[in-house]
Amino acid sequence: MKAFPHEAPPRRTARRGPRAPRAPTRTADRTPPPADPTELKSKENDMDENTRYQVLRNDEEQYSLWPVDIEVPAGWQPVGKEGTEAECSAYVDEVWTDMRPKSLRERMENAGA
Repeated sequence: MKAFPHEAPPRRTARRGPRAPRAPTRTADRTPPPADPTELKSKENDMDENTRYQVLRNDEEQYSLWPVDIEVPAGWQPVGKEGTEAECSAYVDEVWTDMRPKSLRERMENAGA
């Protein structure tokens, strides 16, 4: 069938392959979400208050907070600062004054020289 410019092309109705079987679901096993969204947020904040963080830096001199009890991911190194989330965030705010990656800063400096 040839489609005219003002007509949509015909739809395919045949499937290309077998459909994977769906896993059985049981609604009784699912935990319903909290009725109040702030309830979930307050539970997360309780966990964060007890978590100790460390400040990490990568080769591009970008910083990140990371829980002390979790292995440091590849490409990141601890800078020696540990504490609460607020303490570590304050440290990062103090030392990370230029958000540009190191490679971009160097390229911009070389282009201006």
